[in-house]
Amino acid sequence: MSLSTSGLVWDSETSTLFNPAFCAVLLQKATKSYEAKSGERMPVTYAFLILPCALHMPTRDALPSTTAASMWTWLRSHPVLLMDFADRVRTFRSFTAAAIRYGLQHGAVVGALGSLAPGTLLRRPRTLDPTQDWLGCVQAAEFLGRWFGGTSADEATVLAQWGVRP
Repeated sequence: MSLSTSGLVWDSETSTLFNPAFCAVLLQKATKSYEAKSGERMPVTYAFLILPCALHMPTRDALPSTTAASMWTWLRSHPVLLMDFADRVRTFRSFTAAAIRYGLQHGAVVGALGSLAPGTLLRRPRTLDPTQDWLGCVQAAEFLGRWFGGTSADEATVLAQWGVRP
């Protein structure tokens, strides 16, 4: 049975991908990659960009193969993906907020004023058989963390490049 809410069709795969625990895992992976690349905590505003990218298959599939790729050049060469990005960020806002809350409560992420750092993840249950989509989301979150961590642009510029405001 599928349930449609705000234009999203809910099935078992969708409910798994939008689960606050899974989204907290994605944020933990992104913050860990960000911190490894930049040596700093990830600004919390980037979390609101990470999930709409990592959970959106067309964006995930279009990401460059290396973080050496210029973010600004990539964004300019993918205008179709950016066309509805601000709306996607708004749609994902509640999922991202729930993931941050869940991650903070369960130690997957650690918060400080305006930033997030990686926490500790428990081992994945042996019975969990990740799908390719699940693995793709994790890989995209890690990539995005490294990509954002390697940019020389400030936070406001990055948000403007992606077409969103805080």
